[in-house]
Amino acid sequence: MFENVIDGIFSAIFLAAILRVTTPILLPSLGALISEKAGVLNIGLEGMMLSSAFTGVVVSAYSQDWFGAEAGLTIGPWLGLLLGVCVSLLLSFVLALFHLDLKGDLFLSGIALNIFGSSATVAIMFELTGDRGNTSTLASLQMPFIQLPEFINQIPIIGEFIFGVFDNQSVMTWVAFISVFFVTFFLYRTPFGMHLRAVGENPEAAASVGINVKRIRYFALLISGFFAGLGGIHMSMGYLQLFQRDMTNNRGFIALVTPSLGGGTPTGTMIASSIFGFFDALGIRIGSLEIPSQLPQSIPYFATVLALVIYALQRRISQRVSEMRTASGAAFDAAFWRSIQRISILHMLLMMVAVIGVVTGVSILAAPNGFGGADGAVPIGLLIGALSIALFVISLPFVRDIFKIQQRWKASAAVTVVSLGIYLTLFLALFFEPILALVIGLLAAGAIWLIIGGRVLMRADAAD
Repeated sequence: MFENVIDGIFSAIFLAAILRVTTPILLPSLGALISEKAGVLNIGLEGMMLSSAFTGVVVSAYSQDWFGAEAGLTIGPWLGLLLGVCVSLLLSFVLALFHLDLKGDLFLSGIALNIFGSSATVAIMFELTGDRGNTSTLASLQMPFIQLPEFINQIPIIGEFIFGVFDNQSVMTWVAFISVFFVTFFLYRTPFGMHLRAVGENPEAAASVGINVKRIRYFALLISGFFAGLGGIHMSMGYLQLFQRDMTNNRGFIALVTPSLGGGTPTGTMIASSIFGFFDALGIRIGSLEIPSQLPQSIPYFATVLALVIYALQRRISQRVSEMRTASGAAFDAAFWRSIQRISILHMLLMMVAVIGVVTGVSILAAPNGFGGADGAVPIGLLIGALSIALFVISLPFVRDIFKIQQRWKASAAVTVVSLGIYLTLFLALFFEPILALVIGLLAAGAIWLIIGGRVLMRADAAD
């Protein structure tokens, strides 16, 4: 069974699952990115998602009574989407009104909306169904699923894989990933997007050149609410076919940090959201083993905590580099320090994987029967745990102090290549003999280190 899980992780089905579970994180994350760029972070994403998810389910269920069974099946999902998003837009308007016109605290107003979204959906659900847990008694509908043309499956080599990943995905998943391109164009290629970024960077300067700061921020919060509404619809009408109490499961709060983890860009936000989606899908996949359910369910939360730690460390590093830039003036070597920052991010990601390895090792030791029995599982659990702890410890000095990468770049390179090489070897061993997998893994790790900044460090050392 353990081998089946490992094989399943490196498959088109698993990648399709990542896209599916990434969608309700990516959509509100794009909304958070837009509001953050305008300087008014939408704290109420969670409540907006819940309200939209609940409205979509209820409207789609009752539309079959309103329009008849046949017409309701066609109209219901889209009407649920429309009204669900409208409710989310209404809540975002209320947040903007309280903050921008009534001068209420943005954080407290957002938290109030989250509490309102959680409690109001349960109260109305109980009135409609007599159940405080879910809407299973309502015949709610799902958003359509996109079927790819069959000829794609016939394309040599890659066709079957592409078909397996993208076929039968919810229309909301397509909307989410296509929206990344639209948001990129909107923020960086339209006058309104440029005004929005200017308001977020310096509202006083923007106002001095005639930009209406309040109007821009109103629109930013409304757009943010629009994307939150789409994310909520996917939860109840794409991911599931019913509404469950607090079903967003803190995805709205995760969406608040993914833009920062992604470097403040739509593409980076998509990548950061996909990382959370990967760990979420991984927890679901490992849950098929005969182990305590709490262990796989904890993996996404470990990933969230580690991502926040990485974000905090990167903020500190960026601040120190900015201070050096100011102090050095024209002598500051921007390319060198960008390389240092990229390598530090790689160290942090390797530590993140090491912590997940420790959790996996503990999971194996705690429930060896789910991994093929104690005789085979215990040695594997000890090996994974010990190796992960060792990789964590050797990376720690370069994460705690960015100047260690500059001062001991050869040691940093060795740690990076060995750690990354081991992880790549474990993956490549599924396809090649162990020795060949090790060689390819180490070579690939070395190439990655050179590409992200190692060559710059080598040139700087040679120049000295």
